[in-house]
Amino acid sequence: MADTVIKTDTPPGMTSFGITALTAMREARAEAVSTDGASLVYLSNASGTNQIWSQSLAGGPALRLTDLAERVSSFAFNPKSNDILIVTDTGGDERFQFLLLRAGADAPVALTAAPTVVHQWGAWSPDGSQIAYSSNARAPHLMDVHLMDVASGAVTTLLEGNGFIEAIAFTPDGSALILRDSARGMGDQDLLLLDIATRACAAIMPHDGPARYMNARLRKDGATVFLLCDQGSDFHQVQQRDLASGALVSCIAADGHDIDAYALTPDQQQAACAINIDGATQLVLSDLNGDNRIEVALPFIGCVNSLRFTPDGAALLMSLDSTTHSCDVWQYTLASGTFTQLTDAPKGGISAASLIAPVLERFTSFDGLSVPALVYRPAGTPPAKGWPVLFLVHGGPEGQWSHNWRPDVQHHLSQGVMVVAPNVRGSTGYGRSYHASDDREKRYDSVADLNAIADAIAARPDVDASRIGVQGQSYGGFMVLAALTTRPDLWKCGIDLYGISNFTTMMQTTGPWRKVLRAVEYGTDAALLDSLSPIHKMDQIRAPLLLVHCHEDPRVAMEQSEQVYSTLRGLGKPVEILRVAAEGHGFARRENRIHAFSTIAAFVQRNL
Repeated sequence: MADTVIKTDTPPGMTSFGITALTAMREARAEAVSTDGASLVYLSNASGTNQIWSQSLAGGPALRLTDLAERVSSFAFNPKSNDILIVTDTGGDERFQFLLLRAGADAPVALTAAPTVVHQWGAWSPDGSQIAYSSNARAPHLMDVHLMDVASGAVTTLLEGNGFIEAIAFTPDGSALILRDSARGMGDQDLLLLDIATRACAAIMPHDGPARYMNARLRKDGATVFLLCDQGSDFHQVQQRDLASGALVSCIAADGHDIDAYALTPDQQQAACAINIDGATQLVLSDLNGDNRIEVALPFIGCVNSLRFTPDGAALLMSLDSTTHSCDVWQYTLASGTFTQLTDAPKGGISAASLIAPVLERFTSFDGLSVPALVYRPAGTPPAKGWPVLFLVHGGPEGQWSHNWRPDVQHHLSQGVMVVAPNVRGSTGYGRSYHASDDREKRYDSVADLNAIADAIAARPDVDASRIGVQGQSYGGFMVLAALTTRPDLWKCGIDLYGISNFTTMMQTTGPWRKVLRAVEYGTDAALLDSLSPIHKMDQIRAPLLLVHCHEDPRVAMEQSEQVYSTLRGLGKPVEILRVAAEGHGFARRENRIHAFSTIAAFVQRNL
């Protein structure tokens, strides 16, 4: 594919990067070590979609283990062999299926073959003979917990759920399963212990207020559960619960910050933690009582996306990226305190030094709340009238704009467009209270945050106040429409990627298994949903709007963008739409990502 350079009049002092070259920078992530301890195995998009690759931990060339027509979403090694359980879907529809790649085999075989059913991966049994998972085979809106004998394919239903429930881990003796029940939503979960023989099920973590649980794992003796949770706290911390006494102990906390991920040493005496500091990772090593805490400086300011120790405990493996580095797998050796980049995903000759990192700034919103944002300034001298600005709003709303790699941001910067990425109220990473501060009837308070930051940016002398645009994806797409309808005087253009325009019809058309999760977030009151929906205010929009939506989106159906497109067309307002086939809630294929980003870049060139 020929590179796409949208502008030829690059401002002085800047390097122009084509969107194809930036998007083609390869990534490697989701690292694991083979059961025999010899190989590093990970996901790479080198072929255009995420596939499984392997290379020796001792060094050597990378080999592709899968060549599927669809993306690999995740994978897990059998604890007794190098067999790999593969999770994949079709066209990004999130109706996940399981494949099994036997050690040494050329191709995987199917373990499930029900393309309309969601199979939610759980865990391998300790002896490697069974897998636990959940699915909505019984009813589209309900998830049940199952056990499959891998050799025979026989499936046993262990528990019929009443919402969204997941199998998390087996106890070390294989007699029970830890389950996570999100029937009340992702922000108020229950952690359960299911006895496989008797089917008795009891809560591991009784709680009064809402709580969220992540990364639960058992001590080797099965007596204690380690996990990340915010039970009794505004922030996620590493806690442990004694199953016999019920005692809950905070092991490692980060005052005023969430811990995003943790890994235990093989002897389970120490942990590595990724602490979220305004969207960047602070890596910490600590004893499990919080003592002997050591902060480890990363090779660059960025995000640790996953963590695990090598089987001998001598090193820590992690997926690491930043705003100027696409993701690779790195190793931190404890004895020497040094980092080594293990994967070398090709970057197309683009160096990190030629790219631009953001500056964290805070803005005061309409009610005095301090709202953080990452501000990316183009290189060189601003034009006489100031930089044009594009706001980028994250999805979720359980999301955060972090120091992750985004090729489209670097392209905008190389074309002389300032980028502002706010974490308005409702964002994660700043504690439960901040996350909950835009729930339900307070939904438009986050839109007011966005408008307030745009007003502050517009007042700066190096900004052209007449050229400010806004882009967002998923829930961020709703934010775009809400911004354009509440402050039509402020915004020069808008880009809505698979966003929500009508909460009422979104709740009717989203994947049935997701409805209980969304109902908790947005509510079920018809009048409230109508009042929140920008579709009823399309006549207020003045700015040109680009809509981008994928045919197989299971979360926000394409009808959300089609409603906006047909309404604005009927009103005679400027609107364009890009419909993308064989993709879901985002872009799994590189060629589709390039096509979408190129379309957006051309739209920004014309309208901003």
